[in-house]
Amino acid sequence: MFAVGDRVVYPLHGGAMIKNIEQRDHNGVAMEYYVLEMLFDHMTVAVPVANAERLGLRYIIEASELSKVSEVLESEPDVQGVKSISWNRRFQIYMDCIKTGSITEVARIFKILTILEGNKRISVGERRLLHNTKQILQSELMLVQNVDADTAEKWIYKYARV
Repeated sequence: MFAVGDRVVYPLHGGAMIKNIEQRDHNGVAMEYYVLEMLFDHMTVAVPVANAERLGLRYIIEASELSKVSEVLESEPDVQGVKSISWNRRFQIYMDCIKTGSITEVARIFKILTILEGNKRISVGERRLLHNTKQILQSELMLVQNVDADTAEKWIYKYARV
């Protein structure tokens, strides 16, 4: 169970701080919720405590695990194989990977989309996903390294050279 003040990642939104744990009425039943303050968009998200694990809420990674993220960002993914899949099918595959909550999967998708964007115009949905994956990576890095958004972004592009 998480506690107020914990640094966590909510897969579809990125890094957050648990600001509160509160009870809310849901169809006449009192349920506990984690109230997350997201690092971007001044957004708060309420996640039912009972569903937190299923929804992928997790602690941020340890700083020692950043080397795995940098390796993924430095790698050269097979974008030719990716290009052979229709953009809407790719989008669904990417979303399924992001929902796992794995920072290395998010980094892999970010790298692929960055390469595709550099080679040609990508769909609006993929461009939005590129932005979202960058924010997910950036927000977790901000929490892991205790840095601001600009510093985290520079770290990402240091390794994801295209």
